Amino acid sequence: MHIFCLLSASASGRTNRSHLCTTVILYDSIDLLFRNRQILTSYRIITLTNIAPDIRLLVVFDAVFQSRSVSHAAKSLGLSQPAVSTALNRLRERMNDQLFVRCKTGMEPTPFALSIADEVAHALRSLETALTQADFEPGVSEWSFDLAVSDHASVVLLPDLVEHVSNVAPRVSLRVEAKMSAEISDLLDIGAVDLAMGVIPPLPHRFARLALFRDRYICMMRRDHPLAGAPLTLEALAEADHLAIRPGEGTEGRADRILETYGIKRRVTTRIHQFIAAPGIVAKSDMLTLIFERMRPVLNDTDLHFAPIPEIDMSVAIDAVWNRTRGEHDAHRWLRSQISRVTQRLG
Repeated sequence: MHIFCLLSASASGRTNRSHLCTTVILYDSIDLLFRNRQILTSYRIITLTNIAPDIRLLVVFDAVFQSRSVSHAAKSLGLSQPAVSTALNRLRERMNDQLFVRCKTGMEPTPFALSIADEVAHALRSLETALTQADFEPGVSEWSFDLAVSDHASVVLLPDLVEHVSNVAPRVSLRVEAKMSAEISDLLDIGAVDLAMGVIPPLPHRFARLALFRDRYICMMRRDHPLAGAPLTLEALAEADHLAIRPGEGTEGRADRILETYGIKRRVTTRIHQFIAAPGIVAKSDMLTLIFERMRPVLNDTDLHFAPIPEIDMSVAIDAVWNRTRGEHDAHRWLRSQISRVTQRLG
């Protein structure tokens, strides 16, 4: 059995990540492949011999493990659900294990599946990285990066980063989306995101981390708020009504967790998911809200008052994280170096 990894090539013969399509085809003989001459005109061929089990089955395993859903795995792989189910059944036979058990929350991995998942994912990412090592030259290469960036990092860092990248690498594009922190590890693992930036909780060792900058929470209220005329106290902070800005689905935000370590619990009367709505709401109510200090310059001071939170360390670290295996490409290393260069200017 021979496994052929076919890489779609551009007209110039050089692979390009943004247009790269990797296909794994199994043939019982090399001659059978070479009879299909049309394949050879547009693909570069790398032969991997004596690999078992079928790589395609491991790709399906990884997709189902990451999504916990046959239908979601099928969609991400561009396959039908029956095809994914068939692949799973074949892999179950080869592994002599059920691998996944259907339950109310989705496809629950068995203990054996849990024990091999990280190694399978690492092997697939290593293979993908090895097959996609196209040359990268910042001044001339066309390249696209997918970034998951918090609202906070988008305001503080993105304007300078986009300007810098457009100057030093005009053919590089950035695709930026806001993602919940709970999704970050899965998105990085499957390659939907190349790099994430924000206040990101600890992740497993397969992820690397780069410190970008620090920021702290401050209190925002309308300019003529009764509390705006004197220094803010912790007692006043606790007694006031609050607007909570929580991009995720949880009922407790990061700022609240910090406050609760000091025995302070906010009285939240309104919750929103978008920071952009907060200034307008606060300006027309008696509610307080907590924002990051570095976001203050983009807000209109005319209608708003800002106050530090006394006695409590409300600072947090903003980091970039990425999958170690996927991040080994020269293009990814270059992007991280440019992010570091930009954040050094923030002070």
